Amino acid sequence: MEQEHFSLKEVFTPNSTPSITYVDRGDLNLESRLRDSCELDKMVISISGPSKSGKTVLINKVIDEEQIIRVIGAGIREADDLWNRVLQWMGSPTSSTISQSSGSQIAGSVRVGGEAGIPLVTKGKTDASASMHKNNATSSSRTFNEGGLTQVIKEIADSDFLIFLDDFHYISEELREEIGKQIKVASDNGVKMITASVPHRADDVVRSNSELRGRVAAIDIAYWNTEHLLMIATQGFAALNASVDPALLSKMANEAMGSPQLMQTICYNLCLVLDLRTRLEALTEVDVSEEQLSDALTRTSEFTDFSKMLSVLHSGPKKRGQERKEHDFIDSTQGDVYRAVLLAIKANPIATSFSYDEITQRVKKICTGDTPSGSSLTSCLAQMHALSEDLQPGKPVLAWDEDTLDIADPYFAFFLRQSENLNKLANS
Repeated sequence: MEQEHFSLKEVFTPNSTPSITYVDRGDLNLESRLRDSCELDKMVISISGPSKSGKTVLINKVIDEEQIIRVIGAGIREADDLWNRVLQWMGSPTSSTISQSSGSQIAGSVRVGGEAGIPLVTKGKTDASASMHKNNATSSSRTFNEGGLTQVIKEIADSDFLIFLDDFHYISEELREEIGKQIKVASDNGVKMITASVPHRADDVVRSNSELRGRVAAIDIAYWNTEHLLMIATQGFAALNASVDPALLSKMANEAMGSPQLMQTICYNLCLVLDLRTRLEALTEVDVSEEQLSDALTRTSEFTDFSKMLSVLHSGPKKRGQERKEHDFIDSTQGDVYRAVLLAIKANPIATSFSYDEITQRVKKICTGDTPSGSSLTSCLAQMHALSEDLQPGKPVLAWDEDTLDIADPYFAFFLRQSENLNKLANS
């Protein structure tokens, strides 16, 4: 197999579907489960998984990319927005005009690629028909709105095309019920649909319409374990003819926060640090120092800039009345309960989900003196959730439900651990 011309950007691909470093996680049967679910008639597929965990990559691997009609949940304000975005992807007209004059009619509706059931953009042809009889009389015209679910059914029902509704959880709760009803109608009429959401919102599709229960095939891709993340690195460095210490690659996998996309980025940046940009002529043992690994991790944190978010969470809401109590920490800094929680999240062992008891224990370990009270801690977690939501509406980096703190974006957890920003904030 000719691999001599592999370049770095072909091997490690942080922002696109990987080929050389694709890992199918065969023990989870994700590809076969998705493929089998697509074969079932009138079945909606719900894929859940953390941010940057490979939901889109999985879909692109199983389904021909040209058959995927992707719609993002964010920004959908009414049900028709969903279906009209599908029609826009297809290049379908959403209105037609009929002109009339006395004794004659001009049918001016023009359709692009007018074969039923085929997305119009793929056909590349125009079917136009009109009839005209010259008449000296006055004429008038009327415009009729088309579009919506009815037209989507007309265009792609029982075809190979599939609507991928990404970030379903970003659609407002009030609107999800109506969209859930319409998704059922679409599915009943032969329109294939996949929705994607984060784990703690995985059942939003079913809850949007109880009649979908038993009609939704749920596939949870979950965070990646270190074994699967390690395979990205081993496959990639092998393709570059580079032999790297497996223990060092394991460190990288641990820092990737369960995200294959983040693992791709770490490996890519390590190669830049090593000046390993193309496949080596012969298998070569490549030594990587701790300083070089640290440099690669710092570079990766620059791909994930959450400086504003971190600053807001570190400061907490505006202080009113009594000043917050200061605590001493093991990193020789001082700060209030907000800094305490951030240091606790950053501490080892690496995690992206914490029960209240785990947060409490972590906070105790990073304090060298008095620790924040229980009431102070729960108030802080609730405020952090609110601040995160305010700064990124619909996309909070962390979520607190009074029992568990979830870091919704692994890139934020990575930035917290690897950037110097938290240290800088201690002196601000």
